[in-house]
Amino acid sequence: MRLYKQGLAVSWELFGFSRDFVFFVFVILFFMLHSLFTIVTLFFDNIFFYRFRKIKIEQPVFIIGHPRSGTTFIHHLFTRTDEMAAFKTWQLLFPAITARMIVKPIVRFLTQKNPVVLIPEEAGHQITLDTVEEEEMLFLHTHDTQFVIIGTILGFVDKDYRELRFHDLQPRSSRIKSAKFLKSIFQRHIYYTGKTQIFAQTHFSTHRIKTLMEVFPDAKFIYMHRMPEETLPSYLSLNYHILDILWGMHRFSEKQKATYFNCRYEASLELYKYFYELWHNNEIDKKKVLIVPYTKLRKELIPMFEQIVEFTGIQASDELRDAVARQAQKQKNYQRKHKVKTLSDFGIETARVRKDFAFLYTDDPFGEQKN
Repeated sequence: MRLYKQGLAVSWELFGFSRDFVFFVFVILFFMLHSLFTIVTLFFDNIFFYRFRKIKIEQPVFIIGHPRSGTTFIHHLFTRTDEMAAFKTWQLLFPAITARMIVKPIVRFLTQKNPVVLIPEEAGHQITLDTVEEEEMLFLHTHDTQFVIIGTILGFVDKDYRELRFHDLQPRSSRIKSAKFLKSIFQRHIYYTGKTQIFAQTHFSTHRIKTLMEVFPDAKFIYMHRMPEETLPSYLSLNYHILDILWGMHRFSEKQKATYFNCRYEASLELYKYFYELWHNNEIDKKKVLIVPYTKLRKELIPMFEQIVEFTGIQASDELRDAVARQAQKQKNYQRKHKVKTLSDFGIETARVRKDFAFLYTDDPFGEQKN
């Protein structure tokens, strides 16, 4: 409720009493109703599908790292043969089993002829109703993810929202509760799909890696590493295009846009630095983390795939190996379909990036990893 109130306050701060203010009031009301529906249906799961609580989550895999570093690529690569307990977009929006029983016939009707595209590929990341999407979105239901800031008007004001970024630094009761919520959704999803291997894309959960290691003691983490001068233009461009599709960037002033992208830049710096410091200060169990350089992923896909399989203990089928081999051939001719703006388009100079991220600009920022 606190964030909904903040949303109303920010709407008034940005637009005053205007058509745009009224528009966002209705948007906030819609999200409140959806949140209420989720709470009610999650409650009914405990009555009608209570056996889900007995399911054990064994050796889950979490993909972390900065957005546009290859997290989506790895996620889609391992889930394309439908062997993992991966979430489709509509399942992320309706995590309760009870809700899915209600919504599934509607989804089936909408997608029976053509896919329902929510975000087109031209934006930089296509999202359709019935295809696999990133599990970080599940934290939207607890309002405990950077997506709350990134995809809403909250991102256009110069406010900290530190609690939505540094999850490991939250009070223990709050951070454990959030991770246990994720665990309960995983249990529901395994119950619902019959598939047992969790392979989750949770890049912003780089900030909650210590908490996830506590709640999922046998988990493995794949940290995707790509330099910020490559990820940032793509990431900020993606945010711009998606916001334009969702809300219309014309609604916001140049000052408000500058505030948004500067805050996104600072949050990116924090994410990179957080993992770097955890790694070098030995604050996490390095045996549970595999660092995957983006360059190797692009140039040596099959060897990198085999390394991930060995590290995670995933049972890779012949069908999955064939799919990876086809992808290795396909990506040689990959042509980007979306437009990527330059950092200067967002008021960020390359010299600033080099200075702020100086800790990464060494020959080998993470040293030789031995697993």
